[in-house]
Amino acid sequence: MSHRGTVPPTLDSHPDAVVFDLDGVLLDTTENMRLAFAATWTAAGRDGEAPFAEFLTHMGAPLPRILGLLGLPETLTDVYSAESRRHLGLVEAYPGVRELLSALKAAGTPVAIATGKSHERAMLALRSAGLDGDIDVVIGSDLVGRPKPAPDIVHTALARLRASTGKAIDPRRTLFVGDSVLDMRAGTAAGVVVVAAGWGQTAPEILRAEGPDGYAARVADLFGVLGLPTPSSLEVNLA
Repeated sequence: MSHRGTVPPTLDSHPDAVVFDLDGVLLDTTENMRLAFAATWTAAGRDGEAPFAEFLTHMGAPLPRILGLLGLPETLTDVYSAESRRHLGLVEAYPGVRELLSALKAAGTPVAIATGKSHERAMLALRSAGLDGDIDVVIGSDLVGRPKPAPDIVHTALARLRASTGKAIDPRRTLFVGDSVLDMRAGTAAGVVVVAAGWGQTAPEILRAEGPDGYAARVADLFGVLGLPTPSSLEVNLA
């Protein structure tokens, strides 16, 4: 795919479904992750400040794989998860996310999550932010055989949406909104319309280099992408 900056004209204003990544797209989990990773780094007996910037470059992958890539024992996943739970109060929905999910629900558009988090940790974060009631299907990396950048997690999300809604959902008429390189590649491999979330945890130029079908600098931009009216309050708050 080549970057076109907007959703391709083959997709009209009524997508069959929308699939979101979680961290950095719907939820701002940055400080929660920073503290959890710092505790994990210390538990591993490492000196100095935990390399959180490097940690973020692996977003989208399952936590055990990220720890392994950073040279940490995968067994410390439990330390990270416990610290993350302890700081769930720091997890917040990005401005505009609640309004967007409400608009999608009102339009009858099924919504799924496809995240590198485990299903359990994803549900805890969604409940903490009060968004769990707005999502139809949540797929964590532990529910698929191959994590991102493989397309399995997106395919599984669509299959669950079809089963739960009884609707025919065409991948070519489905949006996948992500904020990591792995998201871009998983969505492309799954054959869905890929939209890069520029407000997340990856630099916009890195996302654009992956050639997504669309780019949204802020949550409010997604209303136009989806053919939904942008709430006036959101236009003012996010201008």
